[in-house]
Amino acid sequence: DLSQASSPLARIGQIYGEALAKKLIRVEMEEPGMRLLAFFAPPEFSRPTRTDQHLFLSGRPVKLGSLAVPIYQVLGQALPAGQHPVFFLYLDIDPKLVDVNVHPKKEEVRFQNEEAVKDLFRRAAMRALGTFTPTWEGKPMPTSPQKTLPPPRSFGPQEEMISFGSPEEKPWRVLGQVQKTFILVETSDGIEIVDQHVAHERILFEHYRDGAEVPMQRFLIPVQIELPFDQAEALREAIPMLRALGVELEPFGRRAFLVRGWPAALAERQARLGFLEPLLSVAESWRTGNRELLDLWREVACSAAIRAGEELSPSEQEALISAWKATKEPARCPHGRPIAVRLTFEEIAKKLGR
Repeated sequence: DLSQASSPLARIGQIYGEALAKKLIRVEMEEPGMRLLAFFAPPEFSRPTRTDQHLFLSGRPVKLGSLAVPIYQVLGQALPAGQHPVFFLYLDIDPKLVDVNVHPKKEEVRFQNEEAVKDLFRRAAMRALGTFTPTWEGKPMPTSPQKTLPPPRSFGPQEEMISFGSPEEKPWRVLGQVQKTFILVETSDGIEIVDQHVAHERILFEHYRDGAEVPMQRFLIPVQIELPFDQAEALREAIPMLRALGVELEPFGRRAFLVRGWPAALAERQARLGFLEPLLSVAESWRTGNRELLDLWREVACSAAIRAGEELSPSEQEALISAWKATKEPARCPHGRPIAVRLTFEEIAKKLGR
């Protein structure tokens, strides 16, 4: 006998094991007269049969029947052939919207608006799908914490430290990273303290501004995002211009969108960080009247750039500084913030009383 469970998830863990319960993706949604709590298993827990698919209506198990169709339409694309998704749906609904007397044992029910219920299940499945590992070119995107620097140009092999000496060597060297936010650079006459985020933002922005083509990486499994209504309306209007930036979006209801493609040089990194923040920035920029292509790219570049607090390897620091120094406007980021603070050796010596 099973002991009393404190929650639906705890009960799932009792029956199916903690290994599955810990991996389930929780989705909560609410519509007028309906409230859904759903748990979806990642693709690696798929089954060869449909036995691990459950619908509970106000706590009572009922047959799914055709209500499973929209879930298959969404999750089926993420599963191997012949496999079935695992999910648990807990639906509370206004009694006026459902007839529970269709079956003597109340195992089957008839909804007043079955399409609304199917749409609720479909959107819940899409939200779960958005948390699965995005896939491109048939392979999962890396989700490990491996650090990669994704400026849209190739860097040659870099030594970890560059010393002064012969004329062909760079007249600067990277001393290291401070607080995982600033990079210290020694030059011939002083020290530069470089903000890694805004330096990378400048690199990305100039790459597009100078007319570089923006190749798109399309995802085999789209990622769903959902925005507030005002921003969603603005983003919908911006879709044609976003395509020129390598961003492919498809409206998916009033407030939701499917991200089907992203600038190739940024796709892997953005998949780890999430797509909502840069698109919210673009939507807000569009909503407030900044609708030039460069304005939109400025927002994408800002959100895609490496962050404060992100640790970089010595070679990544080197690559970033090299690319930043090659930009046409290295003093400020596209939004006008200074990128670096410079202290001459003379200033340092004076402050130290030398």
